[in-house]
Amino acid sequence: QLSASMDFGAVDRVFSRSAQLNNDAIVSLVQYLCQMSNEEIFVASPPRIFSMQKIIEVADLNMDRMRFVWSQMWQYMSKHFTTVGCHPNQSIAMFAIDSLKQLAMKFLEKPELANF
Repeated sequence: QLSASMDFGAVDRVFSRSAQLNNDAIVSLVQYLCQMSNEEIFVASPPRIFSMQKIIEVADLNMDRMRFVWSQMWQYMSKHFTTVGCHPNQSIAMFAIDSLKQLAMKFLEKPELANF
């Protein structure tokens, strides 16, 4: 069985160390995380939110990237949050909306946005 042989600590380190990735790599990570999350939420039965949680973690850890890189990441994340926020399962939809709200609050705490 795959899960018995997996090193979950190594999997977590991929995400927790994402701030060390170069700009192209972080954009690709976000793009593929959104794709994986979409499959977990809309194809898997029952829906799973593991990748959605990792998107939020990666977004939080990489919030201090240059605006250009963040905007590239946001292109994928915003579409995904919109899609998942309209999920027919209210728990899944609310998870997406609550996560988006938390990210927005964290983003607005940035010093350069203090006047907004």
